Amino acid sequence: MLTPTLIVLAALLALAVVSLWFPPLPAGARRVPAWTIALGAVGVVALIAGAVTPVGIAVVLLLIALCAARERSTSPWLRVPAMAAIAFIALALALHKIPGFYNPLIARDVADGAAPITQYINLDKAIAGIVLIAFYGLPARTRADWRAVGRAWPIVVATPVLVLGLALLTGVVEWAPKLPSSTGTFLASNLLITCVAEEAFFRALVQRGLQNSLSGKRYGVAVAIGVTSIVFGIAHLGGGVPMILLATLAGIGYGLALWRSGRIEAAILTHFVVNALRFLLVAGPVVVRAT
Repeated sequence: MLTPTLIVLAALLALAVVSLWFPPLPAGARRVPAWTIALGAVGVVALIAGAVTPVGIAVVLLLIALCAARERSTSPWLRVPAMAAIAFIALALALHKIPGFYNPLIARDVADGAAPITQYINLDKAIAGIVLIAFYGLPARTRADWRAVGRAWPIVVATPVLVLGLALLTGVVEWAPKLPSSTGTFLASNLLITCVAEEAFFRALVQRGLQNSLSGKRYGVAVAIGVTSIVFGIAHLGGGVPMILLATLAGIGYGLALWRSGRIEAAILTHFVVNALRFLLVAGPVVVRAT
């Protein structure tokens, strides 16, 4: 499934995500964000591979332009509708609703007691995450920033214990340790695409936006975390009511990690630990039993 072109595309996409945490690069008298160069390379290779069309590229450029315009403007008449448009486009990209993207299949695997595993290079979702982190995630670039991430370690530990423990106790999932051949691909894709993109939208954009709007209000932080977590839970509607409740609980953990540390990296890490342990240790929410 992985052709040389797709391997290059996947590597460049991973570099584009990681480059969010690189310092800006010198370009003459100016400094250019490293992620813009890496993302440009992703676009070129994706066009060659047939994974994106000019329409998809145009939507990404529109999203970047809206974010840049909103950050430069001080007028609420521009900032409010721009934010609505940014949220709409980013969500549509993450949900694969924007035309012009053809996410390549890179892995398919089946493990006993687990649902089939299918992995794609989700360009649209990854790009939405990159852009939102770049403008609203405030990536850690100093030692002090990374030390702040460590303040959330109790939440990083407690969240997967509570979420997966409750899921096991209620029978939503089943204990099924596994190590399929696609483990490395899944973990890398989940961290760099799923966790980064979802935390970029729900925590960097929505929760921080609500926290800023409710700044100085009594229970403002609690409301911001609560509302964002409920919306995050509803986004997992496909797994049924139990999955909505568990995702909401997990979302509270991710929101607390962001609030406690002030860093989006803590939320991403907490999210990744939950997803990784769920992948490696349990099967569900719909358990597939071997016959």
